[in-house]
Amino acid sequence: MTDQHRETDPYDDGSVSYRVVGFDELEGSAAAHYRRQRRRRLLLFVTLPGLILGTATVATAYGTGLLGPHETTTCAPVSAPAPERDSFEVKLLNSSDTSGLATSVARDLELRDFDIASVGNADGSVYVKGAATIYHGKDGRDNALLLQQQIPGSKLWDDARGGDSVQLVLGYGYDKLVNEPPPPLPAPSEITLNVYNTTYKEGLASDVASDLSGRGFKVKSTGNDPQMSFLEDEVAVIRFGPEGQRAAKRLAQQVDGVQMQKDDRTSGKVDLVLGNTWDGLKSASEVPEVKPWERPAETIQKPCEGE
Repeated sequence: MTDQHRETDPYDDGSVSYRVVGFDELEGSAAAHYRRQRRRRLLLFVTLPGLILGTATVATAYGTGLLGPHETTTCAPVSAPAPERDSFEVKLLNSSDTSGLATSVARDLELRDFDIASVGNADGSVYVKGAATIYHGKDGRDNALLLQQQIPGSKLWDDARGGDSVQLVLGYGYDKLVNEPPPPLPAPSEITLNVYNTTYKEGLASDVASDLSGRGFKVKSTGNDPQMSFLEDEVAVIRFGPEGQRAAKRLAQQVDGVQMQKDDRTSGKVDLVLGNTWDGLKSASEVPEVKPWERPAETIQKPCEGE
């Protein structure tokens, strides 16, 4: 390889001339400078194609997904048939400082056909900040998912308990159950009642009880009123507790002029107490003929395995 090297003749008149010289003829700093220039050109010759190739390779890798953000495939929850609401037991505890909350929620859940096995207050060491925590085991996970749909903001916790029962612990963040249309009043075949007589007419309670049985009601007891009341001007009175309010409303459809009397009984059983102006049941054609209501099938959203 040759290169041009500029030389100046000190005895010349100042004009500049050029001649071709070989690398072997260069000495000292000139030779060192030339070697540096060659190295730079060689490095550029080797590196530049590599950079171009590397850039193309990276672009290709991004284009094919080998590089760049790693996208993970997520699975969506799977819709599955829900268990029946009354097919498992719910143990309900209150960990908040709202007195009577567990009892109130238990009553609402029972009206929605859940089977509440027990109600109480959680131990003082239990603290649930959110709406609620639902504890379950392997066999109770679907049941917990169904109950979770009733309580916005509630969380599930697998504590490896045996069986399919679940434990609902209400927390400080509890507000209310999810809005749900109330079910229709129970059918006569779902209502148990007693028929009591306060009049002078013997056998009146038995006769009315027979008529009600013919309309599908379940009559438990008949006879004179155990409270020894005297309803001089009343047609009849229906006594009921908080659990029997809906049953009392259905029974009231059978009697014109009946009065409602709420007491503190804890069962859903109601009493029909006949008064002195009793004049019989309404005719069957005047009252609705209803059958037990069946809740529509429900679904739950089962999360991905491992979640």
